[in-house]
Amino acid sequence: MLECRYDLENDGLYSLKWYKGNEEIFRYIPEEEFLSDRMKSFNLPGVNILVEKSNDHQILLQNVDFDSTGKYRCEIVAEGSFQTITNVGQMNVVKLPAEDPIITGGLAHYAVGDLVKVNCTSRKSLPAANLTWYINGELSDKNFLQNYPIIEDEESGLQTIIIGLEFKVRQKHLKTGGLKIKCTATLAAVYWRSDERSAEAAAIKSTHNHSERDTQQHMSSSSKNVNDWMSNRGSIVFPSCIIKMTITTILLTAKFQLYL
Repeated sequence: MLECRYDLENDGLYSLKWYKGNEEIFRYIPEEEFLSDRMKSFNLPGVNILVEKSNDHQILLQNVDFDSTGKYRCEIVAEGSFQTITNVGQMNVVKLPAEDPIITGGLAHYAVGDLVKVNCTSRKSLPAANLTWYINGELSDKNFLQNYPIIEDEESGLQTIIIGLEFKVRQKHLKTGGLKIKCTATLAAVYWRSDERSAEAAAIKSTHNHSERDTQQHMSSSSKNVNDWMSNRGSIVFPSCIIKMTITTILLTAKFQLYL
């Protein structure tokens, strides 16, 4: 749903129009005698408006897909003065990653001078997720990061991103008796997941639930899903609303605040 809020003060509304890019997609002219003339929609690829759920403040898009992404503009014309004002918002449709981020590589324990060399992978989203590394709870030095080309699936167009972390262990990394590294994957304002690994000099504590990888990685790990925005959410103000799509995509829609 896209909303256009405005205050005309003492003027009436002459017309309200919505555009995607430069193409008109909806108009509302309250003075028209017949309802069919009062509200009209003009469908484009990715833009299908449910007219009966739309009005002078909002339009409801249905069957959204990646073609729905774009800039939407609301145009208000005041009655009498015909003063016109517009505002624009960007709407993005994203496909969430197919699974949580995964840390691969690493050893059971580390000593000062050892080399830590691990990768974090977030698979099949659009666009690719943003990956961030942390060492003992602190943001990693950018010089420790290894960036790889994004992998794009030829059939679906979904993207997989891998970012490596490589650094030599210093005394400060082991001051708490162990080393913890964490990778977070974020996408827009609706997705936040992480994978965490820890290595200790003597005992190893494992809480990670990806058991199929335990034979390859000896570091203990824990997977944390923080703020699962996808669970039973109809809409969130970001200042955008979020709609869960049937193909598990997320629709971010812009809200407008217009004042004359």
